[in-house]
Amino acid sequence: MTRQARIRKLLITLLIGVTLGATATAALTAWTAGPPAQAQSATAELEKHVKYLASEQLTGRGVDTPGIKLARDYIAAEFAKHGLKPGGDNGSYFQAFDVPVGVTVKDPSSLRLAESRLALYEQWVPLGLSASNKVEAELVFAGYGITAKDSGYDDYAGVDVKGKIVVVLRYEPPPKDANSPFKKYPQYSVHSALRTKASNARDHGAIGMILVDMNRPSDKQELLSTSSSLWRGGRSLAAAQVKRDVMENRLALLGISLSALKKKIDSAEKPASMPLAGLSAALQVTLEEVRERAENVVGVLPGGDSSLGEENILIGAHYDHLGFGHVGARDTTAAGAIHFGADDNASGTAVLLDLARRLAQVPVKPARSVVFVAFSAEELGLHGSRHFVDQARSIASTKAMVNLDMVGRLRDNRLTVFGMRSGHNFNDIVTTVAGRLGLNVSGSDDVGRSDHLSFYNRKIPVLHFFTGTHEDYHRATDTWDKLNYEGMARVSDLVMASALQIADTREPINFVSLPSRPPREARTDERRLSTYLGSIPEYGGNAEGVQLAGVMDGSPAAVAGLRPGDVIIRMASKTIQNIEDLTAALGAQNPGDEVEIIALRGGNPVSFKATLGVRGSNLGRS
Repeated sequence: MTRQARIRKLLITLLIGVTLGATATAALTAWTAGPPAQAQSATAELEKHVKYLASEQLTGRGVDTPGIKLARDYIAAEFAKHGLKPGGDNGSYFQAFDVPVGVTVKDPSSLRLAESRLALYEQWVPLGLSASNKVEAELVFAGYGITAKDSGYDDYAGVDVKGKIVVVLRYEPPPKDANSPFKKYPQYSVHSALRTKASNARDHGAIGMILVDMNRPSDKQELLSTSSSLWRGGRSLAAAQVKRDVMENRLALLGISLSALKKKIDSAEKPASMPLAGLSAALQVTLEEVRERAENVVGVLPGGDSSLGEENILIGAHYDHLGFGHVGARDTTAAGAIHFGADDNASGTAVLLDLARRLAQVPVKPARSVVFVAFSAEELGLHGSRHFVDQARSIASTKAMVNLDMVGRLRDNRLTVFGMRSGHNFNDIVTTVAGRLGLNVSGSDDVGRSDHLSFYNRKIPVLHFFTGTHEDYHRATDTWDKLNYEGMARVSDLVMASALQIADTREPINFVSLPSRPPREARTDERRLSTYLGSIPEYGGNAEGVQLAGVMDGSPAAVAGLRPGDVIIRMASKTIQNIEDLTAALGAQNPGDEVEIIALRGGNPVSFKATLGVRGSNLGRS
């Protein structure tokens, strides 16, 4: 064993808690903590990073907010302070790319209700999820626009909406009891989502949708902005929102009360859908996509063994969040408030910076280079990591990717690590280190959905460290004071010791395609379980449909014959335009159902038959 290897082994030994001699302990502590005069405790350093990244000044780090640039510059300054070499464009730390962040309303856009032309922004507004299209048809009231057949509720039962424009209420009926298919505010079910209503209207043959909000207090802004009604991943039919007093006044001329219809549905929890007495509307929507410049921040710690050439391991974390909560937030009533994103993902970014500091100060560098990347635009569809793997000069030189996403809420010393079986010996490395640190790691064969997925899709072994979700996830309440900084320091130890072993190993780091989760035994409440296809969507893809980046071995998708590159456009008679459509189509089925799937292969439609399985915690795949 070389002297360098012995020193690195001592470092790892220190990190995983084995007792060393006093001299070695003092030396290694100095190497990792920095000069005594400048040293700070690991928890204080991590807390400092999070407090800044999750501060009001950084405006939620949305790609379209000024705070994202401040975060970008802060991370680059930290990389430079620790001596990392710039790994971005033109000798900088920044790797730039453009991402769609919203839409603007353009001319011509108009809405005529019967013979009355409504005033844009005053009486109506296009929804951000709308297709740019012109439609004219009779109106049909379709309640809340919900189809929940497993629960015996369907607003479209008994009404023909083909070729019509549906009028639907926002949200969903209040629950009558614990067995209700609907949820108590603010924990609405998926049925209340605008994208679900639009998909359901389209699947029933409607050509347009008009939303009416009967719940909004009179002193609150009623009409949604296009930002708060966006549909990430695609648009479907022409859709708009009309103020309730405008719709009520027009229907009153026909002897119809929207308030009475809503009360009838809510009290009985039964649909009250009906044609609107020949009332028609002409809707034209023209939307133009808005794009913003985003940047990954890339720093490189060169390896200590020149015989390995450009081989590297990559440690990454996304630094963007939801900004003001217009897209992706769980509480739609908080749109416009700063979503601080302390755990998601100031926590992962802080640990990334901590690892950059510590690894840069180790006197004998890891054998392979370590590339540190703070990704942007993860929340909008993994855009930053997708851009990185697409632009990397030789992505094959990256032998492993370690991802940090939501690592700030360690509880009972437990965390989940996705992808532990995707690389040679990863499982043994992580579990051994975790055990000696007193951490209880729950390994998962699932890929998980975060930036590491972009690397897994390129057949690069991955590890995704994750301390679990919580009630503050994607809410304005995800603040710095709720994080466990001592726990984050322990996660940093775990990642550092694991990454050092992977960076130094001389054994081949072979990629392993993760197997499908085996079927569970049948259960009486099986209909409550999620159905599982085993497809890995190409997040952020531009295909009309869902393009597959991969298919899990032995999964229903694999057995049916689907393969990477196929674009799913239809499932069980439902049109699939985006990932939300695919998720909704699967949610409408039960485990064990056989469904027909139509996918484009080489531009030609191909039919497949798949028998759906049972999904456990298969995050990141459908």
